[in-house]
Amino acid sequence: MSVEQARNAIDAFFKAFNARDMEALKDSLNYPHVRIAIGRVAIAKDRSEFRGGFDGLAEREGWDRSTLDKADVVHASDNKVHFAIEFSRYKKDGTKYVTHKSLWIVTRLGDHWGVQARSSFAL
Repeated sequence: MSVEQARNAIDAFFKAFNARDMEALKDSLNYPHVRIAIGRVAIAKDRSEFRGGFDGLAEREGWDRSTLDKADVVHASDNKVHFAIEFSRYKKDGTKYVTHKSLWIVTRLGDHWGVQARSSFAL
């Protein structure tokens, strides 16, 4: 059961990200939320500190949407699941311009399953 609920948090993240829905995106996370990218570590201690990033992607890369291509369970317990994630980014015309692999850690805090950490080579 925990793996399914953890996967639901990932699906909620992608749905909110693509909709550019900041509140739903924040709801898909657990805090503190950690993102490790190339040369950067970003930590949002709570909802108020989280920044979505979709506006910057649209400006820098012409990003329009992302797809979750793969979410394989690496390790799982009752309160935490590690996923090997693969996602792709697309431009408005439907052109896929990049695919990234990353590690996501989804946790259960109280009753809430949320993405707590993401590590990738994506900007």
